[in-house]
Amino acid sequence: MMNRKNMKKFGAVVLAAGLALSVSGCSGKTEDSVKTIQESGVFKVAIVDSDNYYTSLQGDQPVGMEAELIETISAALGVTTEYQVMSRSAAMEAVTAGTADVAIGCIDSSGSAAENYLLTTSYGKGFYYVVTEKGDYAQSAGAFANSVIGVNSGLGDGVRTQLYVAEGITINEYADAESAAKEIKDGRIRGYVCGEEDAKALLSDPKLQVQNLFDVDPAEYVIVAGAEDRTLVNGMNTLIAQFLEKE
Repeated sequence: MMNRKNMKKFGAVVLAAGLALSVSGCSGKTEDSVKTIQESGVFKVAIVDSDNYYTSLQGDQPVGMEAELIETISAALGVTTEYQVMSRSAAMEAVTAGTADVAIGCIDSSGSAAENYLLTTSYGKGFYYVVTEKGDYAQSAGAFANSVIGVNSGLGDGVRTQLYVAEGITINEYADAESAAKEIKDGRIRGYVCGEEDAKALLSDPKLQVQNLFDVDPAEYVIVAGAEDRTLVNGMNTLIAQFLEKE
């Protein structure tokens, strides 16, 4: 059980942002989301192993910028952190099911995430890459007009919206980089749009080349919380701003 000082710590962060924590100011469920975490003594975090600057694993322990941010939030709540390492879709489902308080791990703010969950402000950006056959220097959405391209199914909807500006483009979904690479070599797709993890995996293939996709806005990475956890999200937003000032 947390002492009274720690129980009030996260509330003080939210109040510092000018947000009321009274029952009249938010629903009971929203207010209780912070209280329940503090009373349990554990902040349950579903985290995606992106194998990059934001998150990687040392044994079973997540390390990197996202882990540091989560530890900052846990400290403000006055609790310890319990990580669950899983895929992006499983992390989102864990928040829905209540087995995780939040999800993090290069999760894009666009598309269905914003419709079904509460999202924090962005703490980082993710750039998109396009993998093509050696010698194909298409580096913009427009260059793929009248072409079939692949997109990693884990990317947010925002990248697809921007790709569809190319006239006559067809987009196929791929769950992994290896399947997309085979389709490029077989001539079934012209390119594969992906994030850093897949780009790194395909970089050493002598038949392929990896390039930046220049005219597609980068992903905005956020922490995902339940649809009614507004007090928790408001507090995290303040802590994210403070955390980024120190970076």
